[in-house]
Amino acid sequence: MDKLKESVQSIPLPQDLHKRVKMGVSQVKKKRKKTWLIPSVATVFLASSITVGAAMNDDVKNLLWQISPEIAVLLQPIESTVEHEGIKMEIVSAMQDEDMAVVYVTMQDVEGNRIDETLDIYDYHMSKGRSFTAERIGFDPTTKTALVRFMSFNGNSIDKFKLNIRSFLSDKSVLENVTFPLDLQDVEKQQIELLPDDTIRGSGGASSEGDVYVLPAGNLNIQTQLYDRMRITNIGLHNDKLYVQTEWPANNAIEHGEFYLVNPAGQKILPTVSYSYGRDEQGKPIYAYNYEENIFNVKDINISEYELQAKIYTAGQYMEGDWEASFKLEEMKGQSVPFAMDFGDWVAKELKISPLGLTILGKGDATETEELTATIVLKDGSHKELTSLVSFTDKNQVKLKLLSEEPLELEQIKSITINGFEVNLY
Repeated sequence: MDKLKESVQSIPLPQDLHKRVKMGVSQVKKKRKKTWLIPSVATVFLASSITVGAAMNDDVKNLLWQISPEIAVLLQPIESTVEHEGIKMEIVSAMQDEDMAVVYVTMQDVEGNRIDETLDIYDYHMSKGRSFTAERIGFDPTTKTALVRFMSFNGNSIDKFKLNIRSFLSDKSVLENVTFPLDLQDVEKQQIELLPDDTIRGSGGASSEGDVYVLPAGNLNIQTQLYDRMRITNIGLHNDKLYVQTEWPANNAIEHGEFYLVNPAGQKILPTVSYSYGRDEQGKPIYAYNYEENIFNVKDINISEYELQAKIYTAGQYMEGDWEASFKLEEMKGQSVPFAMDFGDWVAKELKISPLGLTILGKGDATETEELTATIVLKDGSHKELTSLVSFTDKNQVKLKLLSEEPLELEQIKSITINGFEVNLY
């Protein structure tokens, strides 16, 4: 596991974490005593359905220390293993506070090469929370073992926790700057047709109100030599909008493309909206994944100066299964202090400090708040910068959390500064 250990020496939090989990949630604010509490060890008791190691082996022990010495101190390591069709899932460690939970898991292929450095957990569920993230943060090619960090948000603290993985992707690749044998100046005007609501599987881009219109089923067969599993079936102009219709493998929900227009100067135009839907063999709209429609606003451009390109995501391996682990997880306690600060559209009232980060409570509208920064000074003189922001805001009840990349030792904190404002801890 040496390479896996090396790969997790520094594990940053996702840069787009705020956007991934930004959502409203109703949650009652709990009042806490304003006293320091030493964080308790997050003990984990394994369900009887899971294989449990009697003692922590050296690989797991060293792995925990490479993740973070602070995590190794605060957490009781776990050796809970679930194996399904030659894929072994092991819970390494876990912890939670009032707002979120973090679980470290290894996935290993003991029979083949289905786990690699592109592993992407596709379908999974966690018993705590309303929004989740799963991110591969390390891989050891020798043992074919990947380390994955799961985070759940917006949930009440629970003592019994369950993680269930139902499918994953691997052998993933990205095709950049894919071009098509197509001249946009030859695109003609077309009529569009109403797409029934019960055929739309998803949409992206600007929100669309009212009816959805797309091009009629087309008979074009425009493909790229780099990827032959997708083709442009129709393309046309209507009311200063360019419609691009593409067909993908039947019921495909994995491989997809990001289309854009680009000119020789490198200026890109992204779709204003895109729709995922289906069509049967006769071209009739149905509820499926095999068609996409990307719609561009081309009102103020000379379309002949642009070229249609795409970024295509592929996956050579898609595997379904049932990897489930249950365990008990104790909440890591923290401190609550008054924190009065005016952010313009909202006002902070209280700050909660836990080993997982800082939670700011207040009132107002924080939907446009994208950046908050906290500097934590420890008693030994060292500093920690917290910039990863997650929003749990519901209506006018503001709840924002700044996450720490490694657990905070509350008794070692000397001072906290948020956006240049020092918090009075005593």
